[in-house]
Amino acid sequence: MKLFSHADRRMAAINKTYAVIEFDPTGQILHANENFLSAMGYQRHEVVGKHHRIFVDADYASSPEYADFWKTLAHGETLASEFRRFAKGGREIWIEASYSPVFNSKGEVERIIKLAVDITEKRLTRFDYESQIASINETRCVIEFDLQGHILRANQNFLDFMGYSEDELIGKHHRMFCLPDYAASQDYADFWARLGKGEAHAGEVHRQNKAGDEIWLLASYNPIRGLDGKPAKIVKLASDATDMVKKRVERETIQQSILDEIDVVSSHVRSSREQAAEAVHSSDDAAQNVTSVAAGAEELAASFVEINRSVTDTMHIAKNAVDQAAQTGEIIGSLSEAAGAIGQVVEMINSIADQTNLLALNATIEAARAGESGKGFAVVANEVKGLAGQTSQAIGDISDQISAVQTRTEDAVGAIGSISETIARIEEIATTVASAVEEQSAVTQDISASMQTASRSVSEVSSSVRHISDATEAVDRSADTMQSAAARLG
Repeated sequence: MKLFSHADRRMAAINKTYAVIEFDPTGQILHANENFLSAMGYQRHEVVGKHHRIFVDADYASSPEYADFWKTLAHGETLASEFRRFAKGGREIWIEASYSPVFNSKGEVERIIKLAVDITEKRLTRFDYESQIASINETRCVIEFDLQGHILRANQNFLDFMGYSEDELIGKHHRMFCLPDYAASQDYADFWARLGKGEAHAGEVHRQNKAGDEIWLLASYNPIRGLDGKPAKIVKLASDATDMVKKRVERETIQQSILDEIDVVSSHVRSSREQAAEAVHSSDDAAQNVTSVAAGAEELAASFVEINRSVTDTMHIAKNAVDQAAQTGEIIGSLSEAAGAIGQVVEMINSIADQTNLLALNATIEAARAGESGKGFAVVANEVKGLAGQTSQAIGDISDQISAVQTRTEDAVGAIGSISETIARIEEIATTVASAVEEQSAVTQDISASMQTASRSVSEVSSSVRHISDATEAVDRSADTMQSAAARLG
């Protein structure tokens, strides 16, 4: 009785923990506990007396493998594994189960007891992990190391990429993939020390394949922990990054070249901007100088107009003197008065000559101020000065004649003749001077107009240079912007 009590307690514990179902040796269902019925979604009367095949798909139920499954159990062999089954309504579940034959007193299989645990969620999670690992193995290079860096396993992608067979790698050290200088460095020793402590590493790594070609990998070294929570091995996942790194290096080289060129352009632009600023300053000075010369030319033109007017007055006076000389021939008695009148005329002519000489002096000064452009003015001014001298000389002659008339009235007629000749000569000289002054006045007006045009042109040049200066500043700013943009490309 005590024995049955212990058996009952054990069975109660099993029924509480596991899904339990019993079959005869052919697979007919004899009994199912509540855990099993709940997991499969059935009521007891829906399963008792039915065959086990209600829990499997039709293809498997009709297969030789399924028939062998029950033959094995009927022969008294125990089966334990993970099994794919179907609950009521066709819902797929996964169970971890053991099928255990129970023997009668004759040693024959009397029944089969199945103990099961629903592992559907765990199985799906594991399947997800397995699918991820399979996907990684299909697309990535995978290699495993012990904590010291010795190779444990490598997938086919890694073998193909590096050019090795698996036999050439197993048991060898990771350093066979590294460049000699790095493999012998302290950095490399520290690298494996950190991995051994459980520190992961990810990034670009510089390696070499079996042929000795340098390659770049985008890799992650992942410490895998054992059941005790301590690092047990290192799994490396990698993909080829050689082309990417080469293109990046090429891009960085091009970028640096662009930056260097922009520096050169910026230097030239800054130099151009400085030169443009100097040109603006110079053109402003030139504009002021041309404006001053133009103003001087206008003043000189006005002076020539005044000289022309004075010479014209001289011509009129000379004509009047001729008329007076003719009248004097008829009225000898009024010779003294006429002589006095002639003396006044002589004083006026002398004044005009002085004014002409002064104007010539002013013209010479203005021509000197004008520099090269005033050489023509200087020539004209000297000519006017010469004419003024001749006029003064003529006036001296007239004065002598007047003195002779006053002291020798008996020679009045002869003196009048001399006066007439002298006045005629004055008229001729005045006419010549008037013509020359008129021509020079026209030239001076042309020069003045030209200087005004030059002044406007210089102003336009100054404005253009300012625009150029503004443009070079804009280009300089653009170059700075390009330089910043090129730097951000990195």
